[in-house]
Amino acid sequence: MAIMKAKIVVVPLGEVDFMMVNRLATNVGPIFGRSVDILKGMKMPDEAFNVVRGQFYASVILARLERIKANQKEFVIGVCEEDLYLPDEPFIIGSADTVAGTSLASLFRIRQEFYGLPEDELKVYSRLFKQAVHFLAHLFDMTSCRNPKCVNYYSQNMMDIDGKGEKFCDICKRQLAERR
Repeated sequence: MAIMKAKIVVVPLGEVDFMMVNRLATNVGPIFGRSVDILKGMKMPDEAFNVVRGQFYASVILARLERIKANQKEFVIGVCEEDLYLPDEPFIIGSADTVAGTSLASLFRIRQEFYGLPEDELKVYSRLFKQAVHFLAHLFDMTSCRNPKCVNYYSQNMMDIDGKGEKFCDICKRQLAERR
């Protein structure tokens, strides 16, 4: 009897572009050698919103995503449009909880419009894809890469995200092969 590999589950949170979520789900599966499901959209948890900051607390959302997992082997990534934070950070683009097997990516600060630039959906999708792969890599117990061209490089800003590639470097490929 063959043991099935756990799935990756993509969850749209709030009002997020379903075409972008669908495209992301289609593209991340082959990278990690997993099948991917897209769940029906989920409302952003009211208790995650911090009125003073005007942002959503990522840890609360990650905990909520953990509750929708069908089993402990599933990896979940939520995609939202809202601005996210952690207590010691002014903002974050996303986060991963390796113990829970959940991750989260926000489009809020990766959109061109946030910086007063014209809308560019191709650039936004590319940024989302790179960040989603990076956060999912953490769920596979991979550490961030030091190679600025690797998709698994820890990005400090949009220039870092735009500068890195969409594939793993050779070191990260070997690391992922050991964890599949």
